[in-house]
Amino acid sequence: MLNNIAIPMFNDNYLWLLVSAQNTVIAVDVGDYALLQDFLQAHNLRLATVFITHRHYDHTAGLAQLRAEYPDVPIYGHDSIAHITHILQGGEIIYIKDFGRFLIIDTRGHTQFNLSYYHLQQKLLYCGDSLFSAGCGRIFEDGNAVNAYQALQKIALLPPNTQVCAAHEYTLDNLKFAQHIEPNNIDIAIYQKQCLALREQKIPTLPSILSTEQRVNPYLRCHLLMQRVAQLTQKTLNSPSDTFCALRAYKNGWTA
Repeated sequence: MLNNIAIPMFNDNYLWLLVSAQNTVIAVDVGDYALLQDFLQAHNLRLATVFITHRHYDHTAGLAQLRAEYPDVPIYGHDSIAHITHILQGGEIIYIKDFGRFLIIDTRGHTQFNLSYYHLQQKLLYCGDSLFSAGCGRIFEDGNAVNAYQALQKIALLPPNTQVCAAHEYTLDNLKFAQHIEPNNIDIAIYQKQCLALREQKIPTLPSILSTEQRVNPYLRCHLLMQRVAQLTQKTLNSPSDTFCALRAYKNGWTA
């Protein structure tokens, strides 16, 4: 059994580490090299591999120093990102010694190039900012809302017990918006209570479970929300994809 660890990084990021029985580590989105190195040394662990989901600074700022200190450690990601040594496009299955097989999913949309890493045996999804608990990443200038919707549809096809290892602790804020969209959704109220209890103890709300996300995350429920989102946005919506695009844009201007 692999040990999946979320280390708080910056204000609300997580540095995800997957630790093998051999004390080797896969690090996901190394925004802070010193944080990673301190943890490795404190626990006598050896860095084996790095996964990068997308280009943003809080996910990549540690790569230059990591590459200098660990020149032989492979860094997987899209070739648009500096310091990547092993180029991925999405659709690949890769094998990492001590860890097993990962399915690489093209989840572009948040930015032009986004990758998610899915551990096939343990059902762990490292999705960066493509999917949050009860939310999803905003669409940046090089992103595309239709692509982001398609990315979430790919994720929705994964097993319901998939653990969603998102990159940010945005859950409570996202749940406020989810309640605004679906005020009568009892699953949102129950999940919010659970997450509040975790955060009061400074425990991460992540990983979340995909089946839970499909009950509480409005961006995974666009097929059910067309009428509600049309009412809120005063737009004519003809498909779940239209609904997603309108909902994601509406969120950008929404305040609790």
